This record gives sequence, structure tokens and C-alpha cells, in this order.
Amino acid sequence: MLVTTTCGCKGGAPASVSANKSPPVQVPSLERAIRLAPEAIRTLGLQTALASSGGLSRELVTTAVIKPNAYRVADVSPRVPGKAIEVYARLGDNVKKGAVLAKLDSLELGQAKAAFLRARADLDVAKRNYDRLKTLYAKQISSERDYLTAKGDFERSEAAYNQAREALRLLGLSEAQIAGTNWDSGGGRLSLLPLISPFSGTVISRDIVVGEQVRPDQTVFTIADLRVVWLLADIHEKDLARVRIGDPVGIQVDAYPGEEFRGSITYISDTIEPATRTASARVEIANPDRRLRLGMFARAHIKLRPAPGERAGIVIPTDAVQRVGEKFVVFIEQEPGTYFPRVVSLATASDDAVEVRSGLAAGERVVTKGAFYLKSVLVRESVAR
Repeated sequence: MLVTTTCGCKGGAPASVSANKSPPVQVPSLERAIRLAPEAIRTLGLQTALASSGGLSRELVTTAVIKPNAYRVADVSPRVPGKAIEVYARLGDNVKKGAVLAKLDSLELGQAKAAFLRARADLDVAKRNYDRLKTLYAKQISSERDYLTAKGDFERSEAAYNQAREALRLLGLSEAQIAGTNWDSGGGRLSLLPLISPFSGTVISRDIVVGEQVRPDQTVFTIADLRVVWLLADIHEKDLARVRIGDPVGIQVDAYPGEEFRGSITYISDTIEPATRTASARVEIANPDRRLRLGMFARAHIKLRPAPGERAGIVIPTDAVQRVGEKFVVFIEQEPGTYFPRVVSLATASDDAVEVRSGLAAGERVVTKGAFYLKSVLVRESVAR
């Protein structure tokens, strides 16, 4: 195999290349061109590729944990203490809005309902008496004293009724439940307190058993709408200008190898974590079939946008780049059989391509297959010198 090297002036064309064969751009280079005979090129199967203008899509890969949509999570607790007498919802159940999760027997609620019923009955009697005396007083049949007494009784009964009604509202009863309260409601048990699901979702936590005394500060159920889940990704400060709300995100989890879920960034924190110099980005992921489970570890792939003012680089195949000492080198084909080594600065890389920051121009032809052989020739000549 015939290989020759020819010395050239640093930064200029090799001595064996005519003046009109100088490199197309003046960039940092090594000092020797390498020449291969046609037989050597055929034996090596040497191949080249054109350097193209553009840039690789840069990707940020970060790990995170699947979390519930915090806007669709609810803790269910009673507003009054009570004893659990019926528990219907089980862990993992899908429940509808308004579904009864459990029933408590609450002495405090029973007393409040009884007070309300008494106040409502007293108000009814006081109103009828007041209306009767008001009519009689207008006809001058009743005395003013009796009329004013009846009026005072009515106003006091009305205040007591409003107070009892407000007490039930504060205990969590709806207007419809208050209106439907009577001595026969709940099978005659005024102390019966249902725990209601505030929206449709999944029971992800249950801490209640029949016979347990439940307190208002105790969360007995947690309901989560899992049709949409969250992932919180950490974005480094240097990458924040490359990420926008609405950017798509690919999510991978070990439970489903080779499959990618799709989400999008819906929020980027306004604050930087001092210890890590990162900002949290919230990714929302549709989860209609509930395959993504809370607590799963996930990898988020975020394609970074070009930085403001960033110029497009030069893209070449990965095989074209060889490392010589502390430098990255490519071999430029000045003409078939003549190859000129040049130092380049790299920006980023993918599996099969490299973006060159400097040292190469679009349209130059670089050696891909056979570049390692040219490197070995270059290193041998350097050692020999």
C-alpha cells in the first residue's frame, strides 16, 4: 500500500499542491497532507461525505417521578368527629362525583340537626302567630302590646333558625341537604354523616375502618383524577433560554421498554433552586388508560431550541472525527488521493453525527470510512519526526 506525506507551510497548502489547490478556508490545521495511491484507496474502501450547514437538535434528558395532577387531588375529611359505621370505597376504586365513600355516626351532627329542626318548628309557630296578630291589630281587634310581643317572638325565632341553619352549613351540609333535613331523614338517624367524593377520580389513599373514631384533622380518603398526570423536570439554568411552555416532551418508563409517551411543558418555575441551579418544569401527560402509575421513575426527553443569537454549525458523520492527543481532527479531501488533516472544535454529537463549531466549512468533503487509518499514518509520521 503506497502512502506518502508531504510537508506544507502551516496554515497554507501542502508543497506538492499547486497554488490554486489551497484549502478553501483558512482554519487551524496540522502540517502534513497524506497521499494515498489508487490501489490503497480501493483496498481501504475509503469513503467521504460533504460537510453540511445546520445543527443537531440538542436534547435534554432528565429523570423524574410521575406525580398526580395537583389541581385534581382532594383529601376527604369529616368536619365533625364521628364513628365509621359503613365504608364503601376501596383503594384503587374509580368513583364518581357525589359518590358516598363512607358513613359516620356523629353525635355533634345529630345535635346540630335536632337544634335546626326545633328552630324551624319554632319559627313556623312564631310566624303564624305573628301573621294572625298582625291582621287582628290592623283591624284594631288585638292590642298593640300583643302585636309587638308576637313580632318580637317571630324575629327571635327567625334569628335562631338562621343560626341553626348556618351551623349545619359550617358542618359541610349542602343547601339541598339542609332543606331535606327532617326527623325521618337517614332512617331516623340525624347523626348519619356521609363522606362524599368531590369529583370523579380514583381512590389513591384510604385510612379508615369500620368502628374507627374519625377526627376532622384526619384524612380518610384521597381522590385523584389520573386521566392527566404530571412530571416535574429539572432544567439547568444555562438551558432555560432553549425551553418554552408548550414544547413537546417524550417520556419513557422502564415498565414499557421501547415505548414513548407524549406530553408538553405547561409551566416553568419563576425561581431557581440555589443548590442545583435548576428550575422546575411541569410536564402534563395524558393518561386515559392509567398505564402511567404514580411514583414511576421516568426519563424525560426535551428537544432544546437554538439559543438566542446562536449560529448554525456544520454537521458531519461521527466516523469523520478522530482524536489525536487532545485535539479533534478531520481529514479533508482536497482531491482524490490527497487528504489534509485539520483540527476542529466540536459543539455537540448524536449517535451518527457531530456538529462542528469551528474549523470546517460547509461543502468541504471529509473522510468517513478510512479516517482511522489516516489518523494512524499521521501519528506514525509525528512520532518519526
